[in-house]
Amino acid sequence: MNDSERLVAIEAIRQLKARYFRGVDSKDAALLRSVFTDDAVTDFRSESPDGDERLLQRDPDAFVRNALGVLDGCVTAHAGSMPEIVVDSADEAHARWSMTDRIWVEDRARSSLPFAQLQGWGCYHDRYRRTADGWRIASTRLERIKIITR
Repeated sequence: MNDSERLVAIEAIRQLKARYFRGVDSKDAALLRSVFTDDAVTDFRSESPDGDERLLQRDPDAFVRNALGVLDGCVTAHAGSMPEIVVDSADEAHARWSMTDRIWVEDRARSSLPFAQLQGWGCYHDRYRRTADGWRIASTRLERIKIITR
């Protein structure tokens, strides 16, 4: 892989992660599902104080359904920045993204969340695979460093 191909891959991965955040914030299930490989692993155990094993999933369809279900009745704003993207080969890459998110529960009747607002910081650790449809997230793990709730 030459430098131009590597830069093209890095930009494609940046765009992919942007679609991930847009899919979550717009509650667009089809868009969110489209960023994952069919065998993607999602690890959000850091979202639970006890590291709930149910938040480690090997089914991207279930992840999308569950994530958007938890966020029902909420407005969210996610941002990823300062990516450290490493292209390991023509078809594999990994990255660490700093992230911040805000969640506002606007409809308590539809939300199961135990707070009215959340502001969080942390980082995503992702692995990517190039497929026939372009780069996709093969695994993602959220590592929280700070959460403030009200």
